[in-house]
Amino acid sequence: MPEGPEVRKYADALDAVLRNKTLTFFSARTVNAKAWLKENSSRLEGLRVTRVFSRGKHLIGLIEQQFYFHSHLMMWGRWQTFVPDPPEEIDRRERARIVVNGGAAILYSAPIFNVGEGDPFKQIEHLRTLGPDVLPYSGKFDEQELMRRLRAGKNRRSTIGAALLNQEIVAGLGNYLRAEVLFACKINPWKTVNRLDESELNCLIRMIPKLSRRSYISGATARPVDRERMKGDPSLVYQPGREYGTRHMVFRRTNLPCLRCSQPIKQLRQVTHSNAAEERERIVYFCRKCQKVDPSQIRR
Repeated sequence: MPEGPEVRKYADALDAVLRNKTLTFFSARTVNAKAWLKENSSRLEGLRVTRVFSRGKHLIGLIEQQFYFHSHLMMWGRWQTFVPDPPEEIDRRERARIVVNGGAAILYSAPIFNVGEGDPFKQIEHLRTLGPDVLPYSGKFDEQELMRRLRAGKNRRSTIGAALLNQEIVAGLGNYLRAEVLFACKINPWKTVNRLDESELNCLIRMIPKLSRRSYISGATARPVDRERMKGDPSLVYQPGREYGTRHMVFRRTNLPCLRCSQPIKQLRQVTHSNAAEERERIVYFCRKCQKVDPSQIRR
């Protein structure tokens, strides 16, 4: 699933092509957006896209006169931009097409796409509840809000591995960033929030925006020095010569040596959401030694 850094890159690309351009065509194939456009598409004619931006894993486009579009890519969605013209044929994976003078953007495979009128942060439930963004446009990560949400009564007994995937606590972290942040802070993913000490909390405050920004800029969470080490040592990657294998410190490095202590990286499933109706699990990657994880003590 694309995480905050990847969605921000899509937002940047769409903003570069669509901003301040007049809409010439707008279509959607998701049920709600298609129905809305059927009734309201004429109201968008001649209007300009004023901005495209991201908030966590959500992408939002603003259109003159208080209109908007919104997408969440889930696992397989992606946006693609075209200058000057998009392809004429409709790919079966196409979910939305936004055409302006001199450019276009097409959404593929994503199940969530909305078009509407008003403030999207009031109209769309998931946007209303988002925690602080890992990549704030202001440049200042909201540390106090993160701490407030983490320490809320309903979250205090959550494992920190589950808490970091909760978009109501922090918006934009997914599986790879969660694993990389916890490794950087040497925190056991199964440690509950109420047992984190001040040094661990302070590390989370630093590393969440730092690794998110690094991934946004370079496409990797590993430092350049660690990436060079992996490139130069075939024992540290699955397939020498493949750039992807050098991007992260623990994520998808199962059974490869930890770059800090040489013990093998491990993976286990961790419950990330549980209620009477359902229980969801995600794979978490970690170093048993660096993060002090005893698999025999883990409740799965």
